[in-house]
Amino acid sequence: MEQKDITEWTDMLDMSREAEKVQQLLQSRDYPAIRRALLPLPPASVADILLELPEPQSAVVFRLLPKGDAAMAFSYLPKAEQKALIHSFTDTEVLDLVEQMHVDDSVDFLEELPANVVNRILRLSAPETRNLLNRYMEMPEGSAGSIMTAEFITLDGGLSASRAIAQMRGGKRRAAAGHMVYITGEGRKLEGILSLYDLLMAKEDTVLRDLLDKAPVTVHTDTPEEEVLDLFRHHALSVMAVVDKENRIVGVITADDILELADREASEDAELMAAMHPMEDGYLETSVWQHAKNRLPWLLFLLLSGMLNGVILGGFEATFMLFPILITFIPMLTDTGGNAGSQSSTLVIRGLAMGDLSLRDAWHVLRKELAVSVLVGVGVALATFLRAYTMEGGGLGVALTVSLGLLFIVIMSKLLGGILPILAKKVGMDPALMAAPLVTTVVDALGLIVYFSVAKVFLNL
Repeated sequence: MEQKDITEWTDMLDMSREAEKVQQLLQSRDYPAIRRALLPLPPASVADILLELPEPQSAVVFRLLPKGDAAMAFSYLPKAEQKALIHSFTDTEVLDLVEQMHVDDSVDFLEELPANVVNRILRLSAPETRNLLNRYMEMPEGSAGSIMTAEFITLDGGLSASRAIAQMRGGKRRAAAGHMVYITGEGRKLEGILSLYDLLMAKEDTVLRDLLDKAPVTVHTDTPEEEVLDLFRHHALSVMAVVDKENRIVGVITADDILELADREASEDAELMAAMHPMEDGYLETSVWQHAKNRLPWLLFLLLSGMLNGVILGGFEATFMLFPILITFIPMLTDTGGNAGSQSSTLVIRGLAMGDLSLRDAWHVLRKELAVSVLVGVGVALATFLRAYTMEGGGLGVALTVSLGLLFIVIMSKLLGGILPILAKKVGMDPALMAAPLVTTVVDALGLIVYFSVAKVFLNL
């Protein structure tokens, strides 16, 4: 294939146009041309083309790919498209696909299939493959073991550099993290990690163990995913070894695993912050019924919480009956308090998620939010004072009541928005739960109490 053609196919800004080219080749039954056209493309680009094709045609094109390339492209397809594609496959074809994929991708794929299909695939698999898949599927959900893969290179620490390179050349299975090799000792206990560059640059008779100079950063199979993500960020890693309780290496976590995990964590936090139960599938793949189930419980909870405001207002009925003008400021006060609290909670939740903040920073967060809340509270209180003082029915008493009430509400909102996510993390809850909807609900209730309490003082009620 000419370089110009490769450039044309690689620059895939319009997947629909490229899919049309493949469809034209299918109509002319020029299968060798399709194969030649797809081979130079990255697996993700091939997956994009498959998504643009009708289901029968995508199955034909998929079968034209070499097994390894097909498995890589398959792993980039969304779950719904994976399920649709395998409907046209025989058991043997599905088995070949599973064995060609990286183990973590195979496990993710099998977990989406019906139990009877999974059992049939496992029964047909080679004993070694079956045992490996079963072991990975038994890993606790949300742990390092559930996202690791088994495709990595281990070398005995007593080998010389030349023998190690020769042993690697004789390997059959493709490694998920080929730029690193894992040096082990007796019983596959991990001794260190060596870059492929250092191995190739070492003298032929150098013992691998002598090339190790730093302790590896590792996690255990039961380490929570969030902690794995934090370690990746803190140490700026591209790959991480997973070990068991005896420090034996059992898998590795690669950068693409971490990117997928980060995307999933960000999506879950965004959904929790919007008062929804996190979705397991994409928006379009999730049914209307499931969408409703994810949203209704939170809405009912917030509805019941909002009813509390009515009870609070009922307790101060005499106050606003004497000064009806106070009612006109309630929406402004509650909205400003909710917005102030959500500003703080959003920043703290993000800081906790990114590892910039931890539980020991609670006192620093409180001090900073207190200082910020006083500054912004004075600013909005002054603007509110001028508005309340000059409007009809206002006056000094009403202006002081509204402005001071707003100042106290802003201070309270920002302190709550700053500390509630940290308290949630302290008790093992997701800090994202303490986002705008919940903070706003709490602030609304407390804000009304503060507001009318200030009114009683300044208006001599």
